[in-house]
Amino acid sequence: MKKLLLLLLMMSMVLSSIISAPAEEIIKIGGIGVLTGPTATYGLAVKNGVDLFMEELNNSGGINGKKVEMVWIDSQGDPAVGQAAYYRLLENEGVVGIIGAVLTNVTKAVAVIAAEDGMPLISASSTAYEITTDRPNVFRTCFIDPFQAVLIARYMNSKGVDNIGLLYDVGDEYSKGLYDTFVAECEKLGLNIVVTESAAFSDVDFKSQLTNLKNANPSAIFLPYYGQPAAYILKQAKEIGLDVPFYGADGISNVTDSIGDYSLLTNVVYSDHFSNDAEGELTQKFLSGYEAKYGEKPSLAFSATAYDAALVLTKALEKAESFEFDAVVKAMKETNVQGVTGNITFDEHNDPIKSAFFTTFDENGNKIFVERVDP
Repeated sequence: MKKLLLLLLMMSMVLSSIISAPAEEIIKIGGIGVLTGPTATYGLAVKNGVDLFMEELNNSGGINGKKVEMVWIDSQGDPAVGQAAYYRLLENEGVVGIIGAVLTNVTKAVAVIAAEDGMPLISASSTAYEITTDRPNVFRTCFIDPFQAVLIARYMNSKGVDNIGLLYDVGDEYSKGLYDTFVAECEKLGLNIVVTESAAFSDVDFKSQLTNLKNANPSAIFLPYYGQPAAYILKQAKEIGLDVPFYGADGISNVTDSIGDYSLLTNVVYSDHFSNDAEGELTQKFLSGYEAKYGEKPSLAFSATAYDAALVLTKALEKAESFEFDAVVKAMKETNVQGVTGNITFDEHNDPIKSAFFTTFDENGNKIFVERVDP
């Protein structure tokens, strides 16, 4: 009888150990991204970069011997859905930090409530300036809209571009933010803006604006748009005979997903956070790992900035004395790591200061690295 009781006790201890081990050994990190819908390209690029890093991290032992589990929730590109995702990750999943969101408007909504809790939050792709303002727990690994708008104006100036035309979306924060800073920098540089045209959010017919731009005879046009509307604009520009260089920012990088005639892209130059042609051991490791996992090279730089966002957060979790939010945020603020997009530290606004990679396309839609511009 005593042997039976002892055996039952031992079995109970073993079962208890098996049941409790996963909860003790797994660290949960949340991911919020637009994974469905017309802008899912951006969210999936971010998810791919993060998932690759976490797979590599777990294969090498995880964080201080503990495995990491990513819990992804689709924001559907909706700020309200993004906030609901945040509460689910906080209250139901018990995450120690969140990577996301992806789109600027969703990240802004999530950052507002994350700041109330002090939740460590890092975005790989949200570039609007105010997202990290007065939110010491919110970080990003992409450069911000004002930063790249300034670099684009300076780059155009260095190439002798003057008599600039502008077309922007008055209903989109990303487009409007780039436009405002670009205009201000042009004024500082003495660049001549000959015509400014705007369109409403979700517009698909731009021929009226493009005709006005053509009549003003600009030498180049600044086009702060995402890829899908940019594709409409480039196609309609050709139809009316507007043949000038177009300069864009990082949002235009996926225009190949929405355009049929790739030859229209040979006149496009845009600023980006990363280039597959960049050199360095870490870059090559990232690119080879990405291609091995997904069967192709990354099509968007946000896969690289996402990889680095995962690096920053997990290094902070490894360094922090505990998984308390304040401790993790403090460790993130002290970040000084080498990522695939360069060395990463944060300024007083929790923004990285980094190089921009100017890129164009060939007639087959392949991205062609043009030049790296340092701040």
